[in-house]
Amino acid sequence: MKKAFSLLELIFAIVVIGIIASFAIPKYIDTRDSALASTIKRDLITVITSVQSYYLINNKIEKISDAVSLNESNWKIDDKKLVFNDKKEECLSLELKESSIIITIDPSKGRVCKILDEMGVKNETFDLI
Repeated sequence: MKKAFSLLELIFAIVVIGIIASFAIPKYIDTRDSALASTIKRDLITVITSVQSYYLINNKIEKISDAVSLNESNWKIDDKKLVFNDKKEECLSLELKESSIIITIDPSKGRVCKILDEMGVKNETFDLI
């Protein structure tokens, strides 16, 4: 009676694990990117609504952070501009200009922005008045 696995059995097990991993890892990456895209889209909707409400009440807005606070791990936050970087490239921005909000997206700059584009996030301008 043998007490160990043969080399052939070990190689077979490694091949099976490799085949399973070749399907699981891409699915995991797709799921993670889709979840991040959903979070970013929800953040955009929240910012637009909050800034419009703040502007309606105060008739002005100096900084985006006056109206809403966001997760800084997802967004680069300036006074009048929010930027989302996908793979260190700016692919989505939201900017306050006078009495409007301008959303700019470039789906060619990253996978998450491509998913956002497919979810309906487009280059758009929203009036605050």
